[in-house]
Amino acid sequence: MISGSTALSNFGRNRTIRAQVLLQPASEAEVLAALNQYAGRRIRAIGRLHSWSEAATADDVLLDLRNLNSVVIEDRDGQPFATIGAGCQIHRALLELERLGHFTLPSVGLIDQQALAGAMATGTHGSGRNSLSHYAVEVRVACYDEQGRPCIRVINDGEELKAARCSLGCLGVVVSIGLNVRPQYVVEEHFAKHQTLDSVLAAEAGFPLQQFYLLPWRWDFFGQHRRITEKPKTALAWLYHRYFAATFDYGMHLAIIPLVRWLRVSALTRFFLGRLLPLFVIRNWVVRDRSQAMLLMQHDLFRHIEIELFVTRSRLPEFLALARELLSYLSGIDQDPPAAIRNRPELSDVVATLEQARGSYTHHYPICIRRVLPDDTLISMTADRTEDSYAVSFISYEKPDQRAGFDQFARLITRIGLTLFSARPHWGKVCTIDHDEAAALYQSLNAFRNVASQLDPTGRFRNNWVDRVVFGTKELNKE
Repeated sequence: MISGSTALSNFGRNRTIRAQVLLQPASEAEVLAALNQYAGRRIRAIGRLHSWSEAATADDVLLDLRNLNSVVIEDRDGQPFATIGAGCQIHRALLELERLGHFTLPSVGLIDQQALAGAMATGTHGSGRNSLSHYAVEVRVACYDEQGRPCIRVINDGEELKAARCSLGCLGVVVSIGLNVRPQYVVEEHFAKHQTLDSVLAAEAGFPLQQFYLLPWRWDFFGQHRRITEKPKTALAWLYHRYFAATFDYGMHLAIIPLVRWLRVSALTRFFLGRLLPLFVIRNWVVRDRSQAMLLMQHDLFRHIEIELFVTRSRLPEFLALARELLSYLSGIDQDPPAAIRNRPELSDVVATLEQARGSYTHHYPICIRRVLPDDTLISMTADRTEDSYAVSFISYEKPDQRAGFDQFARLITRIGLTLFSARPHWGKVCTIDHDEAAALYQSLNAFRNVASQLDPTGRFRNNWVDRVVFGTKELNKE
């Protein structure tokens, strides 16, 4: 177990964690020992810091759980059941599940670099299924009992489980997660161009795992159409993966980064996205391979920052139309702010801000859109929803000291999105909402607070951001 004060930066270099004590426990026993040694102080856990929000920040005792990375498979009620250490990186979990019996996770996100507990604590998701949080059926949490003694609490039903599935780290220190896993399967994929949103959404009937992209500055769609198939892996899958890596994982980013970090000419950026990038998309090349080989991308290779908003299907067309107008105005193309907000008194301050911000930001990355099914949780981004949600991602590759335009765009799109469309920002990405906005967005926020207060009545496992946004309270005094 390592101790000592430290300063850590997250993946996007937009958050710095300055903890008084950093520990790397090697076992559950060492986690409990840390809780005993630092009883009365604020304790937070981190995974791989692949988050852009303040969820992982801490200023007192910080536990790095990377050593809690075991993967164990057993049979429960005739189903394969995995117990995975909280700090296990998703990449390792996938490898171990396949090695132990050709299994895989029930849902896979865009990348595999996060720790499992961190991904679940913030509602990380893929496309066409529920988030990872939805699938947890047993969560083991290190916390304090009624006498204030460190203990391991097993949470496996009721409101407690719904809260623990997406907890933002404020129920205690999650040490392992149990979930049913599934046999490995094959995914078929191909790209196709769509002129309209209706067209690409209609393709979901045949390709329920698809994700799609709205290309700025041409404003049409490219669908990455995906479905499970019983057909075998294609012989040229290896060639497709090399094409994809060379073109998108590396090539696209190596073109975008100089444009936005050094050249910084809006017209060139718009020309690249609108005219050049589509030329490299090979359409209707049908490829089949193992699930994670097809569903994962190398989106973590280059530092970036991201905001992602969850909008219900019925509101998606209006939201994307608004986003297009907003980006065009901020880039200096449109003369007037978006029509949907001009005569809204509750957004008059946004309109005033926009008028000052025209020409301050040119979006430079495809807008990724993924369908996420309603979760059986209390506060993950699709909780309490009766229709499917669509996660709309806006990403910037600017340097950390050049992000003022993106930061302002993120605040504006969040404010407009939640006011007009009840859009929920991803807890683990740029998240600028306050407590009143969180309470308006999440019907079960009170239920979540009640569970958290029962398991952690003194708020020792929260941080200032959780206090402010989830609980509506100020920083607790440290003892």
